[in-house]
Amino acid sequence: MKITIIVDAFRAFATASYALEKDPQNYYLTNSCVSVSQLAQSAHDPLLIGKPEIGSILTYHIPNSPTRVKETPILGRDVIHRTAAGALGILKATDADLILGASFVNADATAAYVRLYKGAQVKIVPMGHEGTTPSFEDDLCAEYIDSLIRNEWKDLSPFIDKLKDGPGKYFFGEDQWQYPKEDFDLCIKTRRFPYVIVAKIQGNYACLKRVDVQLPQPYQV
Repeated sequence: MKITIIVDAFRAFATASYALEKDPQNYYLTNSCVSVSQLAQSAHDPLLIGKPEIGSILTYHIPNSPTRVKETPILGRDVIHRTAAGALGILKATDADLILGASFVNADATAAYVRLYKGAQVKIVPMGHEGTTPSFEDDLCAEYIDSLIRNEWKDLSPFIDKLKDGPGKYFFGEDQWQYPKEDFDLCIKTRRFPYVIVAKIQGNYACLKRVDVQLPQPYQV
């Protein structure tokens, strides 16, 4: 059994976690505006999340933001989510038997789920910035998940200021529509969701679904 965990903490799989809480009919993830357009043609009341690639004129309803997701009706709709890093990682994980999307908000659930598959080969892939360069938040989230899988615990509190002053600083800039300041806290809250995000590759996109998990008791500092 090969399990691949794709980590995109700021913000693809945090956004997806908040969206899946609101019970969409279907959830599609891709890194291509062409795929988004194709999926939207046959979707039920589609909600387009993300932003266009350079050169594309496709309009999205909301950005890749947990805050905007919380403001938006989703129940029963088809969500079509374009993101660069998270989608790229999932679509490349073709050798895995099980693909999971993870961020801080469902990290504990992800680790608990993986621990059910005793003896599995587990690969944790922090995607970094647009899937091209490492990022502190994804590396930290990957370390956190790995510690939980090993039945340990990594205290994240010493790293909050570094997250806020480093990769999280754009949440506190001028573009509050794309990067609302509320997103920072929504993205770094651990144990927020008791479910994993399971991805099934369908050519140039993936279908995401939530699978509930029994979380262990809270870890003590």
